Amino acid sequence: MKLACTVAAVSVLFLFSLPGVSAAESILPAVSKVDLYPRGARILFSVPAALHVSFELPGTFDPSTVRPLPADGQKITSFEAAGVPRPGWIPEALRDLHAQIKENEKKLAVLAGRTSAIKQSFDLLSGPLPRDLKGSEMAEYVEAARKTREKMETELISVSSEMDEIKETTDALIADFSSRMPQDSDTAVQVSARVEGGEKLLVEAWTQQAGWSPFYRMNLDTPSGAIHSSLLARARQHTGMVLEGDLFFHTTVPSTTVAPPDLPPLVADFAPKTVRRAAMMEDMAISPRAEFKLGAPAPAAAPPEIVQSMTDMTVRARGTLPGDNRPAEFLLGEFELKSEVSIVSVPVLSEEAWITAEVKKLSVPLLPGPAELSVDGKLSAKTRLPEQGSGTDIQLAFGKMPLVKAVREKMVSREGSTWTGKGRLEDGYSIEITNGLEKKITVILKDRIPVSAQEKISVETMKIEPRPDEQDKENILSWKITLAPGEKKKTEVLFRLGYPADETVVFR
Repeated sequence: MKLACTVAAVSVLFLFSLPGVSAAESILPAVSKVDLYPRGARILFSVPAALHVSFELPGTFDPSTVRPLPADGQKITSFEAAGVPRPGWIPEALRDLHAQIKENEKKLAVLAGRTSAIKQSFDLLSGPLPRDLKGSEMAEYVEAARKTREKMETELISVSSEMDEIKETTDALIADFSSRMPQDSDTAVQVSARVEGGEKLLVEAWTQQAGWSPFYRMNLDTPSGAIHSSLLARARQHTGMVLEGDLFFHTTVPSTTVAPPDLPPLVADFAPKTVRRAAMMEDMAISPRAEFKLGAPAPAAAPPEIVQSMTDMTVRARGTLPGDNRPAEFLLGEFELKSEVSIVSVPVLSEEAWITAEVKKLSVPLLPGPAELSVDGKLSAKTRLPEQGSGTDIQLAFGKMPLVKAVREKMVSREGSTWTGKGRLEDGYSIEITNGLEKKITVILKDRIPVSAQEKISVETMKIEPRPDEQDKENILSWKITLAPGEKKKTEVLFRLGYPADETVVFR
């Protein structure tokens, strides 16, 4: 009987020592097309058509958005997408990291055992001396115990140090693993369908765990005025799947609901004296909205270029986007713009001048987004570009020029005071502009004199030296001033306001 029990126990231990056989993992379908939006993504999957099709998607996809897109002549007799539990799922990209964490945890367990054994040995050595020790044997025992204790203390320090180092590394790995694991990783979307005809079944699904934003890098070549530009995409997605191949970047998120604009009439009436304003606001109803439905997938776009539609701008790139929320950059295209370079000084805004570039009739549309600007290869500024269609004009400021300065100072009128009596005001300013560069430049200097907003306020120009090259209807003055290296030039402006004596003039 004892022999039988022993054999049974050994057999059980042997079975438990074998590697675990996990359930067959669901094979993810192939990715056919990826449409990325500023918030969210539409993924088109492709699976071999069969009488019964079944596969799983990560729980980061919304089951309500999963739907088939049958090809011509293909018939879908049934289709179902439902959320199901899937505990313990780890994306392929994170399995090595997960294995490393588990290996470190095993090392910590072994070291914790060694620490416990050393501490137990301390307890034994700290106990009472054996009773049978006599004379010199006692001294020898104490010395041997001391040496043994010193050795164990050294080993304990070494083990504790190794444990601290492994624990610190493991904590960092766990934090990285947690941040890269997708949300709802313990759930999945089970997709089942019955298909008649066709070689492949296309299924689309939406996820909110994705997004992208465009940005530009632009370098202004000041001698030629050429702006060498690169359009890039910063994208990330956290579905747990690797998306690769053709990636389509859209600037507009499709609306979930839409309805034709219906402007109700604005009626003026007397309010009932018993009606409160809050109640009136509650009576304002919003008309029902029609559901927005996606059509069949569009054919792949031609070479990488910005494609404009009535509601969207799209650009295509090829590459791989990891599914663990790590950012990735994609080069969407490179182009060159021809511009007219100017140095503009507006001392009422800043003493330092700006270097600007004006582009007439854009040859390519611009997506809205941030831009890193450089001048002659050196980073100069960051800005945000507005959305611009091709054929439009745009002016860009590439940064300030600290060595080109204009100092604006108040001028006292000839009478010795800016105030010369009620109903009349004389005022003015001088501007001294300096070229601190080592080359000759032309600066467009801008300033202003008041423009009247009332018929009873008159504006009289008393002095502008030198005369401006341009003065528009809003009394914005512009001078084109050429300066040699180190040269300074001065501009003076005086004006007089007349107004009724019983009024006070303010500037806005």
